Amino acid sequence: MIGEALEQFKNEGFYIARNLLKSDEVITVRNGIHKSFNDQLAYLGFSADGKDLFGSMRLLYDYDINRYKRLAGALWRKLEVYNLMHHPKILGLLREQFGWKDIFMPGGQVAVIMAEELKIPDGYFGFVPHQDFPSIQGSLDGVVIWLPLVDVDRYNYPLEIIPHSHHEGVLPSKENTSSTWETDTSRYTNEDYLPVEVDVGDVVFMTLFTIHRSSQRGTAGRLRIALSTRFDNADEATFIERCYPTAYKRTVQREQYFKGFPTRDQVARIFPK
Repeated sequence: MIGEALEQFKNEGFYIARNLLKSDEVITVRNGIHKSFNDQLAYLGFSADGKDLFGSMRLLYDYDINRYKRLAGALWRKLEVYNLMHHPKILGLLREQFGWKDIFMPGGQVAVIMAEELKIPDGYFGFVPHQDFPSIQGSLDGVVIWLPLVDVDRYNYPLEIIPHSHHEGVLPSKENTSSTWETDTSRYTNEDYLPVEVDVGDVVFMTLFTIHRSSQRGTAGRLRIALSTRFDNADEATFIERCYPTAYKRTVQREQYFKGFPTRDQVARIFPK
């Protein structure tokens, strides 16, 4: 098992650990995300009774898209999301099957949402073909973790991977006007992409050099929501030589988001005398 997982990861550029996590653990995290959307709806005066996660997301999106975007951008900071992405079984696979003994975390988690009804006008709707190394620049054997919160088939905006593309190292990027680092995939065709069909509990391990993208193939009325994070191997020789770099920057917003907040009375309600 150990040799098979690492061999596939090195040869094909990815490894899918089927049923690595209990589905109940993943669904609990999905329910926690659902609660956050319902809390926003309740604040706005809406009842979310009987609505599933997708229904609550659509209601908030339709009523206040800016509030929807703020919540979607905050999901990565939920504790249960962090805990799931650093689950002992994920770390255990890296240690026991990949042989890692010392691990760095280059950045935080990412929540990725795809649904026809939740498209952001002139905004995100899946990732273009790219490699993750330029946005991380950590250990050469670093790992991207991607796991679904719902079952994902080829008609639900699956992650698409080009197997063996990692052997080319860092490929040139395409010039565009967006901030996305898009890999030049002119040597490949659409037939080279493999749709990754996974169920709740499956976890995808991918190299930082594997070309991947978000499929644009999806069925109306379906939600694809997944989580992603990355890990660096602290024992990789060039990572030690470069003194453990990361492309992520840590900054603090010093200017207050809401002027005059909080008032003394608001604080006093939290901490009454």
